[in-house]
Amino acid sequence: MPCECSIVGLLTSNLQGVFSASIDGSTTVEISEDDGVVLLGQSVSTLNIGAYAFLPGQDPFIGATCQFTAQASIPWLTKYDCFSGNTYFIPKSGAKASLSNRVNSGISPAIISLSCNPGITNITFQADASSGPASPFFLAEREDGFNLVYTGNPISVNTGAPQVYDINLGFVGTIRGFLQSFSLSVNPPEVAKVQYSFAFSGVLT
Repeated sequence: MPCECSIVGLLTSNLQGVFSASIDGSTTVEISEDDGVVLLGQSVSTLNIGAYAFLPGQDPFIGATCQFTAQASIPWLTKYDCFSGNTYFIPKSGAKASLSNRVNSGISPAIISLSCNPGITNITFQADASSGPASPFFLAEREDGFNLVYTGNPISVNTGAPQVYDINLGFVGTIRGFLQSFSLSVNPPEVAKVQYSFAFSGVLT
């Protein structure tokens, strides 16, 4: 494939509100010890997407009145079939997740929640005076659990029910990927933003 260069404004997608996207990956390459034969294995890539968590005309803070964060991760095992050339993704365990300051943020549980919350809470604290002594500091409660459910934009996720996501990036191509991490961040007056990371195998279609 030749190197291509264009402007971001021409990049289309089947998702609304995307402001950043990147793809990177590698192919497993091994050399046998006995006769030096080059062995090619699976190719696994990662698609990272940054997007706004609201559509035009909607509340850019999605109900938050103060700082709020949420994150989740899904560990995957990859198994390569050298005869067929297929790579299989197997969810390794439940999707660990956490919410910080949900109670005081004003965000509705209908937007984001933990479907498995064993009642584990901790305190988070953040202070940074690099912008001056008048910078605010934050003290919040963090909930730890599993299986985060997010019903917002642009991609709703239920990390307790792993699925395949079809994401079209215009002339770049389309991927069929598996969600491996998710995060939501909102800190008024900063608007709500989400970050996704997808793993996929093979080439873009």
